[in-house]
Amino acid sequence: MTKKIKIPIKAAKAVEEENEFLIAAPEVKKLLDEKAKFSLVDIRTEAEFKMMHIEGALLATRDLVEEIFNKWPKDSQVVLYDHTGAQAMMGAQSLVKKGFSNAKAIAGGIDAWSEAIDPLIPRY
Repeated sequence: MTKKIKIPIKAAKAVEEENEFLIAAPEVKKLLDEKAKFSLVDIRTEAEFKMMHIEGALLATRDLVEEIFNKWPKDSQVVLYDHTGAQAMMGAQSLVKKGFSNAKAIAGGIDAWSEAIDPLIPRY
């Protein structure tokens, strides 16, 4: 007996809406290289952050998140990342719902960063 696998299929509109919250790892690398004014925020756990992170990233502590919501200008460019990108994308969507006009998530997270930009960051 064969086992059936359920694969969720998203409507094209849903995919387009998600893509508006994503930024590719090479684009973020370019921003870093150009010393663009933006904040790179790691939303993984403190232990994951201590093991490895993208240079220049801030760890999303409770205090930092409160500061972002209450003190940062709503037009601040914020790029979030997590392990594979899903949670960061939801975080970017939440920031946009809170009025931030320029919030994105690294597509594929730190895993994609390791694969495309810095192979010295171990994949896990």
